[in-house]
Amino acid sequence: MTESPARGHDFAVDYAEEDMGRASAPFTQWSAPDGHGVVVEGDCPRCHGRTRTEYRHGVPGTGTKGLRSWLTGRHPVPAEDAHALLDEVHFCECGHPHPNLPPDAPFTGCGASWRVRALVPGEAA
Repeated sequence: MTESPARGHDFAVDYAEEDMGRASAPFTQWSAPDGHGVVVEGDCPRCHGRTRTEYRHGVPGTGTKGLRSWLTGRHPVPAEDAHALLDEVHFCECGHPHPNLPPDAPFTGCGASWRVRALVPGEAA
């Protein structure tokens, strides 16, 4: 997979559910404004649109970090979040309704999914 971080959002990419593997560009993470989750932001490796997703702490079935905190009754610390987020499958949520987007699509984006290779700490924009 080849990515170009300098490339702009390709609005013409047709919607397709495609596993992009591990994203080579790093994503940024920070605490959600209410403190009950983590926000992950970066560029979709398929359409190159900016995507941002909030992952809540302690919600069963939302990935390894949510299930672990629900079972243990404690919230993860940032190092645990980072580890769990590297295993999490992320989806394009660029917000652009790409051509052929099905009406029942769970996210508004190009349909890509991927895992993050690296996370860097950041702050909300």
